[in-house]
Amino acid sequence: MPKPSEKASYRRQRYLPVIFIALAIVVFIITLVGIRESRTDSLQLLVRQGTSLTEALAQAAENAIISESFFDYLVHKRYSELVIDVASYGLEPSERQLSRLALDHGIYSIHVFGLDSTIRVSGVARPAGASLPDYVVEEVALLLANPETNYVLLLDAGDTPGEAIHYYLKITNDLQRVVIIVADALYYTDALKKTQIGYLAQNMSREKGVEYVIYQSKQGIVFSSRTTGELLAIDSDPFLTEALRSDTISNRIYDFQDKTVLELVRPFSTEDYPFGLLRVGLSLERYYSVSRGFNIQMVTLSGVLFVLVVVVLLYLSGREKRQEIARKFVRIKSVTDKIFDEMRTGVAVVDKQGTITQANKAFGNILGSSDVVGKPWLSVIPANDPVLMGILTPEGRSVENETTNEFKYVRKTLLVSSSSVELEGDETGGIVVVVYDITRLKEFEAKSVRKERLSELGNLAAAVAHEIRNPLNTISIAVQRLASEFTPKENAEEYHSFTGQIRSETKRLNDIITRFLALARDEKQRLTKVNLKELVDETCQLLKPEADKLGIELKGYRDPKAVITADPAGLKQILSNLFNNAKEALAGKPGRVVIDVTREEDIVTLAFFDDGPGIPRNVRDKIFTPYYTTKKSGTGLGLSTVHKIVTDAGGEIRMETSHWGGARFVMEFPREK
Repeated sequence: MPKPSEKASYRRQRYLPVIFIALAIVVFIITLVGIRESRTDSLQLLVRQGTSLTEALAQAAENAIISESFFDYLVHKRYSELVIDVASYGLEPSERQLSRLALDHGIYSIHVFGLDSTIRVSGVARPAGASLPDYVVEEVALLLANPETNYVLLLDAGDTPGEAIHYYLKITNDLQRVVIIVADALYYTDALKKTQIGYLAQNMSREKGVEYVIYQSKQGIVFSSRTTGELLAIDSDPFLTEALRSDTISNRIYDFQDKTVLELVRPFSTEDYPFGLLRVGLSLERYYSVSRGFNIQMVTLSGVLFVLVVVVLLYLSGREKRQEIARKFVRIKSVTDKIFDEMRTGVAVVDKQGTITQANKAFGNILGSSDVVGKPWLSVIPANDPVLMGILTPEGRSVENETTNEFKYVRKTLLVSSSSVELEGDETGGIVVVVYDITRLKEFEAKSVRKERLSELGNLAAAVAHEIRNPLNTISIAVQRLASEFTPKENAEEYHSFTGQIRSETKRLNDIITRFLALARDEKQRLTKVNLKELVDETCQLLKPEADKLGIELKGYRDPKAVITADPAGLKQILSNLFNNAKEALAGKPGRVVIDVTREEDIVTLAFFDDGPGIPRNVRDKIFTPYYTTKKSGTGLGLSTVHKIVTDAGGEIRMETSHWGGARFVMEFPREK
């Protein structure tokens, strides 16, 4: 008897062909409807775009007409102010005054006429304004006869292209004189030409998809962007007649010069032009092209769908069995993989050729490589690590060793355990390597030792410092009195030099004692919220003059939202101490110093690194120990103070090697939320 699940599977396979054929028919019908709707929507979109374009063109045309009047007003305003300046010279201005005024304002000439229509005085700045045409002189008499007109603006376009002159005539306020301004009007004619309606229509017709722009009245074509050929008059075209009476933009599909276009028609009128229609023709080639492409896509999609139905029917026959097998396999594998990957201990399998065949995530994270499977063992471990390299040798198997090394610029201490995997016939099949990261444990041990040493040395330093300070103060006072109250008759300069050296050395010794006491007393810092970006930027500004002088480039990335709780003065002291160390390590050579501030969910990291020679490996474990130094004149308190400031703020500090080979100090602080 077949199982119920097998019967259900048989019924599904029996009805699937019918279901898919019905679905294909539905999709085909939807495709036909979609084609029709797409054509309608595309045409409506084109109509809306054309309507917006036509409305914009009409508005621009009205603005062009307004701008012509505005140009005239601006010209009148400019010349009227010049006439006021002329009137300010009195009834009889001099020729020199008028010439200077014309020259200062870039015009050709200024002429003053009396009430008898004759020239009283002229000021000429350029030869073109020396003489006046007869018709201009005649206008003087007409203006005197009709003073209420006040002014006349004449334009002489000239017979030569590129020439145009303005003649501006105005009666002065006292009605005693007529002032004529003669000026270049070429800029006026050029601007006017570029703002006229015809120029606007021609520019608009050059836009892609615009076939023509026509302004047509009942009398005929007022202007057109191109040769139109024979067009029906408005009265002979019912559509145009109806559009002329409408107060909205009308549209139609129209045949124009062997092309089918979408025509938008809008009534248009101004004071300077007759009432008519603004006609804009838009090309339909793109619309037809998109429609044909969409039709082809829909037909192709339907054909592909039918083919897909056949393929799916063939595929479904064996799908369920494969799915059941796959589900069982995935269930088993997911459990084992999850256990393997969730382990915090690194585990890897190395075959007898020295290739890593399996490894969990923890193993890759510990060694600083995200993808180690398939790589040779020797390529993923440091080349200078005898413990890890010895695993491939017979002596290095089935043992447990501790090693300290750098893995991707991070120094770690690892506990490494290895054992051989035996296969049938007692042949060695490979090695299982288990790696424990005990770096934090070692750090805790070092911190404990450091605290004990700090406490012991601090007590000793405090006692010694107090005992030294009293005689040191006495020496300092005595030297000051000797320098101020006693001057030898011979070798006075050498005497003052010696006393100065004594004072300098006693001051330096007093500073060292002060730092001893500060470190020994375990003074509490004044903790407050600090924006690390602002503090680092401020400190870099203080260090920059010295860095520029030494040829040291200061740069870095600073997260503006990195906020921690710490002592601002202490943080500045950290950066200052580390910069001094980098400066001394570079030994006067140009170099680079980078200060990065980054933040994660709970941690803010302050990283300081340089491209100097770095710190030797054999002393790295001692650099934070108080009073330990490799410098001849050092006190051994610089990095100890840095370590104390960081730990007092609840942070941690470690030293690594930068990607340039120099020193890299990484300080991690709890993020302020």
